[in-house]
Amino acid sequence: MASRPPEMTPAEFKLMKVLWALKKGTVAHARAEHNRMYGSDLAYTTVMTLLGRLAAKRAVKVDKSRQPYLYRPAFRRESVLRDRLRHFVETVFDGKADSLVLHLLEDESLSLEELRDIERKIEGQEEDDES
Repeated sequence: MASRPPEMTPAEFKLMKVLWALKKGTVAHARAEHNRMYGSDLAYTTVMTLLGRLAAKRAVKVDKSRQPYLYRPAFRRESVLRDRLRHFVETVFDGKADSLVLHLLEDESLSLEELRDIERKIEGQEEDDES
């Protein structure tokens, strides 16, 4: 497994989400699940092309010992999300995660329930740091 997930287009990332949900699947499985999850009707050849690109980037592993080929994620979802978030914070907020959080608070895009959940996680982190 490569050390860092590759850059992905939005369409490739959506397909990765599909594979994370499926754990593994053929082009037909990925297409059906993508269309179910996103309410769109991607062509079989489009899904095949996207999976080929993801394989070339080593974001997915391909079992070519069987027909049809079986695709599975090469990276855990959490690993990719963490990497993408770090990159976003670095490029958009100059590496300052607190700026992102403050922006979300000022923008009022978080519900009271989400704010309380964040508060609980912060308190839990503080307790872990004190131990």
